[in-house]
Amino acid sequence: MKKSRFFSFVVSVLLGMVLVIPAFAGSKKKAAPPPVHQPPVISSVTANSVTVTEDKVSSTLAITAFTEINVNGRRATITDLKPGMTVSITLGAGANLASRINATGK
Repeated sequence: MKKSRFFSFVVSVLLGMVLVIPAFAGSKKKAAPPPVHQPPVISSVTANSVTVTEDKVSSTLAITAFTEINVNGRRATITDLKPGMTVSITLGAGANLASRINATGK
């Protein structure tokens, strides 16, 4: 009689473990990788404009004599801007007018 109670107890504990342990296993679904943000990059430069590409969208911005241009932290001119440089642009009065360009790279 004692053996049958002990056997019933062991079976109950094992059955309980089999039912409870999968709840603590967690999800087997892989987490999606975080989105990769690409900084704006100069794609082309002309005498009075610069085209910048960010997240596969290109924008052409006008450059005037009053546009402040810095390359690698130093004062520069439009001829110092090269395709492939990473850029940060402050817009001027118009939506397509650059008032300040800070470029880094080559």
